[in-house]
Amino acid sequence: MHKKIKPILALVLSLFMSVSTLSNMYTVRADDEVTQEEPIVEETQTEEETTEEQAPTVEEQTPTEEEEVPVEEEPVVEEEQLGDSNMMEYFLVDNPVLSNGEAENFVLSLNNAEGYSDFRLTIQKEDGSTFDLESSEQVDNLVKFSRVFTEVEKGQYSVTTLHYIYNGQAYYLNFSDLEMDVKFGVDQEYDGYDATLPDLTEDSISSEGVIEVTDVNKAEEEIVNGVASQPAIMSVDEFSRHATGGMTICLDPGHGGNDSGATAFGAKESDLTLKIAQYCKEELSKYDVNVVMTRTTDTRLSEEAAMDLKNRVEVAKKAGASYFISIHINSATNSAAKGAEVYYPNTSGNKNLSTNGQNLAKAIQSQLAALGLYDRGIKIRNYTDGTTSSNPNSSDQDYYGVIRYAKQANITGLIVEHCFISNKDEFDKYLGSDAKLQQLGIADAKGIVSALGLQAKNADIDTLAAENRNVLSDGVYTIASAKNSNYVLDVSGGSVSRGANIQLYSYNDTPAQQFRVSHDAQGYVTFTSVKSGKVLDISSGKVKNSANIQQWDSNGTEAQKWIVKRTGNAYTIVSGKNTDYVLDLSSGKVNKGQNIQLYADNGTAAQQWYIEPYVSKEQKINNIAYQNKNVLSDGTYVIRSCKNSDYVLDVSGGSVLNYGNIQLYLANNTPAQAFKVTHDSQGFVTFTNVKSGRVLDVSMGKARSGQNVWQFGSNNSRAQKWIVQPNGSGYTISSALNPSYVLDLSGGTIRSGGNIQVYDSNNTVAQQWSFDKYVSDRERCDSYASQNKDKMADGTYYIKNQDVNYALDVSGGSLYAGANVQLYSLNRTNAQKWKLTHDSTGYVSFQNVGSGMYLTAAGSGKSANVYQQKQTNNYNQKWIIMFDNSQNLRVVSALNSTLVLDVSGGKIRNSSNIQLYESNNTKAQKWVFEYINTNATGGLMQIMGTSQTTVAQMIRYYNANASGYDTFKAKYNGKYNGVLAKGGASTINQFAQIFYEEATAEGVRAEVAFTQCMKETGFLKYGGDVLPNQYNFAGIGATGAVHGASFSNVRMGIRAQIQHLKAYGSISPLTNPCVDPRFNLVKRGSAQYVEWLGIKENPNGYGWATSKSYGHDIVSMVNVLLRK
Repeated sequence: MHKKIKPILALVLSLFMSVSTLSNMYTVRADDEVTQEEPIVEETQTEEETTEEQAPTVEEQTPTEEEEVPVEEEPVVEEEQLGDSNMMEYFLVDNPVLSNGEAENFVLSLNNAEGYSDFRLTIQKEDGSTFDLESSEQVDNLVKFSRVFTEVEKGQYSVTTLHYIYNGQAYYLNFSDLEMDVKFGVDQEYDGYDATLPDLTEDSISSEGVIEVTDVNKAEEEIVNGVASQPAIMSVDEFSRHATGGMTICLDPGHGGNDSGATAFGAKESDLTLKIAQYCKEELSKYDVNVVMTRTTDTRLSEEAAMDLKNRVEVAKKAGASYFISIHINSATNSAAKGAEVYYPNTSGNKNLSTNGQNLAKAIQSQLAALGLYDRGIKIRNYTDGTTSSNPNSSDQDYYGVIRYAKQANITGLIVEHCFISNKDEFDKYLGSDAKLQQLGIADAKGIVSALGLQAKNADIDTLAAENRNVLSDGVYTIASAKNSNYVLDVSGGSVSRGANIQLYSYNDTPAQQFRVSHDAQGYVTFTSVKSGKVLDISSGKVKNSANIQQWDSNGTEAQKWIVKRTGNAYTIVSGKNTDYVLDLSSGKVNKGQNIQLYADNGTAAQQWYIEPYVSKEQKINNIAYQNKNVLSDGTYVIRSCKNSDYVLDVSGGSVLNYGNIQLYLANNTPAQAFKVTHDSQGFVTFTNVKSGRVLDVSMGKARSGQNVWQFGSNNSRAQKWIVQPNGSGYTISSALNPSYVLDLSGGTIRSGGNIQVYDSNNTVAQQWSFDKYVSDRERCDSYASQNKDKMADGTYYIKNQDVNYALDVSGGSLYAGANVQLYSLNRTNAQKWKLTHDSTGYVSFQNVGSGMYLTAAGSGKSANVYQQKQTNNYNQKWIIMFDNSQNLRVVSALNSTLVLDVSGGKIRNSSNIQLYESNNTKAQKWVFEYINTNATGGLMQIMGTSQTTVAQMIRYYNANASGYDTFKAKYNGKYNGVLAKGGASTINQFAQIFYEEATAEGVRAEVAFTQCMKETGFLKYGGDVLPNQYNFAGIGATGAVHGASFSNVRMGIRAQIQHLKAYGSISPLTNPCVDPRFNLVKRGSAQYVEWLGIKENPNGYGWATSKSYGHDIVSMVNVLLRK
């Protein structure tokens, strides 16, 4: 049996899980082992690792006289129990069908390998006999099973059961309970397996939760993009916001004095926790909360451990603290232990304290995890058996003394274990310097602030500044009084000294009246004098009525911070020290030298200001140019009047001299009517005449109504600079001398010779212009040639009229130059064979195979004759193959872009003359190219290459074989009618166009892809495994039992088919992003020819489908299409 079947991965999806967790769950010691529900490495105590919270220091674990220490029990191994399906990520079968002597491999992927061992599978043969297969290898989370099957073991097999040991307890899982039908066959196919599936190299998820992969040793790598995992989202309940007046928090730096706590790398835990707590307190000092600390030096509150803990809580109690946060560093004998965790109270005794603690723990843990620390989670720990849990519900006491004692004092107590001092990497990254300890303290503070909703000091003013930070942008401004905008803020006498008075003064455009606005991070504004560099300041920093305003060196104090608020169409400038006080014009009088002061806000115009960006006259013009720099791209244009687009700007008489007048003239496409547009760095436009090389210029450099416009040598003056602005359906061309004056048609009269001038802007159509790209016919032909160079590949062709029974023919089969070219019935002689070649620009030459002569136009006029001639490489022997408006091919002459190859008189018959004629989209100008295969493969048809069909041919081919586009077989009862339109192809024309575009993009021949689609879908009627709404046009992934791949719309489905063809026909990379779910699993280049798409005809043993003559059928269909 020739095996080309890829491995199948049965993926356990939680959606299909119906198996319960352990029916007889038992509790085990957290310091001995964990239950199957919590396979967390760092929480499992082994001989090599004991975390600080699992083996607490004396002061944390010492019970009171009334408290009993729980007795440690040995774990008990029970009988095999039903396991938890969540332990399994996926299960993989390497070969659905294998031959005897081959090894079958199975791979089990675990979600967490810790604690699991002794894996084995029970496998049942179709006759009912079973055998067990033990695992052969385990690498990290992957467990491999392997067995070689012999000839006598032929048959069908099912994998029925997985057995394993978890922490000493035996478990089993039945695959049938998981809705997993895991089968394979030895020397035969199992029931339900379909050997006729078109292609067996899929690696995408099916609706049944099945993934195919190509390499069992790379299973995880290959499915990483196939499994749609949904990350667990922790639900975080915020604390109800506390009124923070009087709220107190107690920070407890763990250990101290003769109790150093954990030590490593020359550092003591007691020193580190003290610094973290101090940094946390420093950060909290910015907020409305009281913070006390149990210690501020390296001391201990009592030498007796339990009393030390009680005394710490007593500090919090006496201070009236609501929260007690004990700060610690973790440690373990296993140097790989890592991460942060927070302990909070369980619900016993006081559920509210537990809820508060849980929310605060979440907030702190979130901030620590944001630093990059591994998230060990938040948890409670019970006293009696020492178990930890993420579920706070418990009737037991809390394990840790400080949490217990805090609860007794009605205080929420937490223990924050920041990271592991025993882990060198964590020590270096988080504990190795004061700056690193500071980031931990700040993270704790941020968590506290977030959870308790603490407000920053001066929060109201800060909030106002933040709310108004975008009212005014940074920049240079003038600040005018709303009482009279001709008067502005001014530094008295233009002084640059500190203490200089700020006054009101008439506008004089000096730097002493210009102020630079800048914002700090909170949104406060600073006003800096452009002249002096000093800032607006409240004298002596005292907020009171009539406090003077001066300039002073910047010092960052609140006396120099302001908030700018919008008030109607003006602004109010509010003091950053007290929002009840604003910038005020003394006595409300507008006079030169009137004093500026601080005063209580009264809402009068004396406290309102117009703050306008400072712009000089020249800069205003520059700004207009810059704002419009992208309105018109650089290039060469014809500038048409919007009054009549047949008339354009023109240099009178085609002059190339200075002072050549600019006029309006009927368009004639000469260089005298073409202007090159260029922009300078500021955005100003220069118009340079193509013929003369001189530029559009305002005569005498004077901007006034009626001033003439001429051409002049470039001198970079403003008389030669212009601004192009949108205006209605056209553009206005403004002078850089004064944008109020624009290019204007004198008198508004349309006539050849009408004068062009500048005139005061009046928004009439006589001042509106449009721009058309100027393109010479040679440029146009060159562009057509370049754009269409890939329309037809080099090769030998019959050039047939749309009536494919007639072709271009050398009259009488002549071998001589000058012989006429005619239309003649297709006889496939050398006189009708033309060798097509492209030059570097993209122009095509046609050389007759019989004579060796070239297709030549006798002239560039309408009805010019076409004949054969020796090669000259002149433009009369160059042609362009391109589409007409109906997507049929036409042949354009390089002599004139409007002339095409034409059958004289439109008479499709023997001996009709071939000529040049204006393009008119008639049948006489539509041509079909039939490729003549001359390769060495015995005439095999290549998948890759330039398409030989046209969209119009594809449409005719479909219509000849089907009717009722977008309606489907009766079996569907009209359910899917219209689905192709919904997918983006309302007509067969659109459908064929998409095929042509996608095939061209990837270099696949459109006729091959299109006919394959027609074969696979029964000319879009369907009826097989694939449904019409899957937009799957070639049965990708269909197996008989499975409908196959689905795609989002028609284009994506077509793209997937064409990409899959490219995978077989080429080794080149894809042009478009890959949407074929099976592309990477195809043996690239294994079927270069259409005939080889059938596996049975492919000498390499690969292919698209197993059915006999699959590729040959498509070739036959292609040949029919190309004759349409």
